[in-house]
Amino acid sequence: MAHKEAEYGLMDIPLSCSMFLEPALKRYVRNISPLSAETKELVHEWNRALVDILKTSRYSVHLGDLGRKILSRTLKYNEFPAKCVENAKDVRLQALHYALRFSDSMRFLVNKITCDTNTDIKFVDLGCGFSPLAPVIQAEYNLQDVYCIDVIPEIVDVYTRASEMVSGRAPTPISWTDAQTLAKQKKLNTIVAMGVLPWIQIKDQVSRLKFIDGHFDNYLVEIKYNNDATTAGQNVFNLEMLQRLRMDATNAQTLETTVIQNSLRYLHKFLCTMPNQRDFVAHDRSLFLSR
Repeated sequence: MAHKEAEYGLMDIPLSCSMFLEPALKRYVRNISPLSAETKELVHEWNRALVDILKTSRYSVHLGDLGRKILSRTLKYNEFPAKCVENAKDVRLQALHYALRFSDSMRFLVNKITCDTNTDIKFVDLGCGFSPLAPVIQAEYNLQDVYCIDVIPEIVDVYTRASEMVSGRAPTPISWTDAQTLAKQKKLNTIVAMGVLPWIQIKDQVSRLKFIDGHFDNYLVEIKYNNDATTAGQNVFNLEMLQRLRMDATNAQTLETTVIQNSLRYLHKFLCTMPNQRDFVAHDRSLFLSR
């Protein structure tokens, strides 16, 4: 009998990213950037809100096999996501990636907010999915100008409802075109883009990166890099493409220097935590561009 392929729903991957993030932040606490107790509590409340929303028939129809499994077993057994992070190899690897990305994004934003007190941070999360990053920053630091971008209306709907349940307000949903207009008007000055650009064709990634570099004072952006054409996936940069970007990275003479600084910190944390899992970072690697 043939094995049935799992059917993925619209919200499966965003849900898994968020539900496995919380236990990963606890499991890998010694290997990630420090987070405040308030941040951890807000992430917990965020996941509780997601579960409450997605269990209703209006939204559960957008879950596939993976999403229904995560939701049903979490409702039955609160520790299910933590057990997955502890025992399931593929989940452990991805969850560490989620924890590193989220904690480094928080580190980046908190530094901008607390170190540059003369500038009001006007922040957008590009490709928010179900990430609690923008709602957490908005609630914890009482920011007024916080935005989110996702191309799937149903995800934005759930995201907004969860934000309102957790803190009584939500980041403002906008499009990339809206973000460009606001940035040109100096009404946006900070952007984080984690896990979204590699889903976009290279030429469009380059276009967005050029705009971000030209119009945002602060950015933290993840791209994928692989200089081996035989193993590189789609939408992945090689060295020549990176050199052609020529983005202006702070405190560095070249883009490569800042990429190396950011990305080696990530790789060091990953490999210190899982020294036997080099295959996860051996081919298409995450590189982090920042200013």
